[in-house]
Amino acid sequence: MATTTIELNGIITWAKLFEGNRDMGEYDKETNGACSVDLIMDEDNFKLMKDAGVRKQGKPDPEGRGTVVKFKRPFEDKFGRDWAGGVPEVFRPDGSAWSSDSDGLIGNGSIGVVFLDVYDTKMGKGCRLSGVQVIDHVPFEGSGGGTPSRPQPRDYTSGVTQSSKQEMGEVPF
Repeated sequence: MATTTIELNGIITWAKLFEGNRDMGEYDKETNGACSVDLIMDEDNFKLMKDAGVRKQGKPDPEGRGTVVKFKRPFEDKFGRDWAGGVPEVFRPDGSAWSSDSDGLIGNGSIGVVFLDVYDTKMGKGCRLSGVQVIDHVPFEGSGGGTPSRPQPRDYTSGVTQSSKQEMGEVPF
């Protein structure tokens, strides 16, 4: 059977869909990273995915919004096939191309459609992330690295007297 594309609707989380924010985790080293997105699907969309033969397993969303499934696309195909790697197509609500520079990154809670290529393999159906259309954009906030904010030191040397030190609860040494 030829490759078919299915559309799955849901809540987008952990969208790493551009070259600059692709997943560079341990499992994706041989493909120079991977673009990925988690999709929280309702029961109907999860059934559509399963009926298409996709063997991916989901897990319940901790907030009870449906089933979470991670979809990936290698940045570089390990067999050198151009069509099987690279960034997926990302679209605005009107169908035009998304620009991470002008539209920003896609934040958790955005509503969208994931386009999934489904194809035959020796072990059953395989799937590959081919595109994402953002319907309701939630802007990405944060550095993405989980790095805590830097401390902001204050000047404690000017005007601090022994009596004000005691008022602040400092123990004199």
